[in-house]
Amino acid sequence: MWQDKIPLDWTKFPHRGIIDKCNLFPNQEVISIDILDYLSQKGVRLTPQQQQGLSLSEEPLLLLAVPGSGKTTVLVSRVAAQLLGGIPAGKLLNLTFSRESARDMAARFGSLFPELPPPRFSTIHSLCYSVLRAYADGAGRMVPTLTGSEGAPTSGQLLRQAAAGLGCGYLEDEDLEDLLNQIGLIKNRMLPLNEVGNLSGEFPLPQLYTRYQAEKSRLGLMDYDDILLYAHTFLQKLPELLHRFQRHYPYLNVDESQDISPVQLSILRLLSPEGKGLFMVGDEDQSIYGFRGAGPEGILQFTKLFPTGQVVRMEQNFRSRPEILARCGQFIALSPERYDKALLPSRDSRPGAVVPFRPETGLQAMERILQTISQLKEGESLGILYRNNLSAYLTVDLLLRAEVPFTVTASSRALERFHVRDVCSILRAAEDPLSRERLAVLSPLDFDGGGGERARLTESWDGKKPIWKLLTETGGEKTGRLGRVLEEIRGMKPAEALRVIERQLRTGKYFLAKILSGDDPPGALRAVVFKELCARAATSEELFSRMETLESYIAAPPQVPEASVHLSTIHVAKGLEFDHVLLLDCIDGILPNHPPKGVDSETANHAYYEEMRLFYVAATRARETLTLFYPAKCDRGLSPSRFLSSFLDEPAEKPARSVFRQFVARVIPSHNFRPGDRVIHKTLGEGKIRQVKGDTVTIDFPKGEVTLSLSYCLEKGLLTGVK
Repeated sequence: MWQDKIPLDWTKFPHRGIIDKCNLFPNQEVISIDILDYLSQKGVRLTPQQQQGLSLSEEPLLLLAVPGSGKTTVLVSRVAAQLLGGIPAGKLLNLTFSRESARDMAARFGSLFPELPPPRFSTIHSLCYSVLRAYADGAGRMVPTLTGSEGAPTSGQLLRQAAAGLGCGYLEDEDLEDLLNQIGLIKNRMLPLNEVGNLSGEFPLPQLYTRYQAEKSRLGLMDYDDILLYAHTFLQKLPELLHRFQRHYPYLNVDESQDISPVQLSILRLLSPEGKGLFMVGDEDQSIYGFRGAGPEGILQFTKLFPTGQVVRMEQNFRSRPEILARCGQFIALSPERYDKALLPSRDSRPGAVVPFRPETGLQAMERILQTISQLKEGESLGILYRNNLSAYLTVDLLLRAEVPFTVTASSRALERFHVRDVCSILRAAEDPLSRERLAVLSPLDFDGGGGERARLTESWDGKKPIWKLLTETGGEKTGRLGRVLEEIRGMKPAEALRVIERQLRTGKYFLAKILSGDDPPGALRAVVFKELCARAATSEELFSRMETLESYIAAPPQVPEASVHLSTIHVAKGLEFDHVLLLDCIDGILPNHPPKGVDSETANHAYYEEMRLFYVAATRARETLTLFYPAKCDRGLSPSRFLSSFLDEPAEKPARSVFRQFVARVIPSHNFRPGDRVIHKTLGEGKIRQVKGDTVTIDFPKGEVTLSLSYCLEKGLLTGVK
């Protein structure tokens, strides 16, 4: 068991060095062969751009590979070229982003080149674990046990204990997931705790982090991100250990380089300080894991980090129709955090490949999904993509009812939270009027004395009279109104009961405000989804049963290997492709998401550019057609994404452009920004507008040209015109 393996003084370093006792470099015969002829015999024919990846120069090389350019084929071909060029398999390390990617690449290599000795295909975490084992073996210690393995507590269990110890109460699954992501971000970006602030909103993140780390240390445990930090520290402080791994792996091929974090980048620089033998492949336009601490810095700063390095481009896309690529190219070109590169099509045109679609109602949206599925040809695939996991609920419900085979990304995002939970508590109390539990969880918004009055009534109630009678006989005006509503809605259809709650109760007015205000798009989406499920149910019992079924299905979806329909978050869909893509979340405040409150303008701009990259990744998954779903016209709290005006030349009804113009007119009606205008930015100073396109404005400032989100700058009061 893991308790028997608690290491002593793991964080202290030995005074003696670590001796490399292994023969790591077995001799291998050098094979002389024309690699292009060899690949051709294997059915692999590389374009001139792709052949750049086969360079055997030891100088650092960065290959920028646009979506659908065949980078995996180039990578495994490069590995074959290196082996055939005389590099021993034991000296060659291939690093990628996930275990699945490493396994897939190893399988692809073995399938194409079964006669060649396979080198190591690994994640950076696996490499770093090797560093920890080497340190532990040399120092006579044991590697800490990973959380969740060998019967050890999981990271989630330890964090819940830490939260309980700080009086934060029980962490629900999605709060837990968010906090674990933020802890991972702190470690991956190597942030000092005094610079973290409170990124988690209601939870004290620095204190949670400290207590969580202390408990792991006490138990002799580590999480996956600790592996990176420990390895980084040991490689920095122990020269012999560092030299051992430098000698072991003098040739590094790094896939998905846009997704490495600062600590991972620092580890790579320790292993290859000058970049000798370093090959990186990636696409800064597809860097979308900022919430984990990853970023495109390693790609964008490549020639600064490795002055002798070279950057080459692989710009030909073999996946998508030219119409899709044209839209994607013009959109991502607006981001300043990128290299100047093109999306070159290799397929014929297909009119109507990009379709904007704004339904009148939610039912019309569902009909469009079913119509698309019915028109799939044999062997074709459909990807239904979304940013917010809540967007999957209605579609999963539709496909289950229609008995359509599909797969869906697993998610812990529960529909019954916040304002939806409060409404559900009222519906449940009406149907179960003798339950003390139902009374205890009713929203304090509807009691005269708030939570105190609710607690008093719960404690004094004998459970013999219905809840509504208790409230009308012993409560004040608000409490009595709640009792009368509970009596009125008993036996009503959920949609009818919801209308009564919205009209008469504070909880209902708050719920309705989420839909109508537009100030909280994720909250409005939660309310819209719940309201639609209410409309689909004949009874409250059916509603709650359906919600439970959907939450269980999405939390642990079954494997459906024959499915041609795939529901996925955009993040999970990265690296995949589909014949047809429906992008559901073209909703402002969801895609793009609003930046976190309290961040500076530079951080907000970086977050906005990552949102652009996320939209770009979603759009470039499509081979044949891309359909962009606007919010239904009846969903008044949800506005079309501001990205649509930049992505589409003439969007249907121009919803995003009109919403943006209304916003500008409301915030600063006295100034219409045009190229040539002088403006003042609060932190960047005075500048001159060079270009305005959609929601982006490019401005020449004294320190250089910067592209900003216009709506964000106006909303935060960062940008004003010089009259």
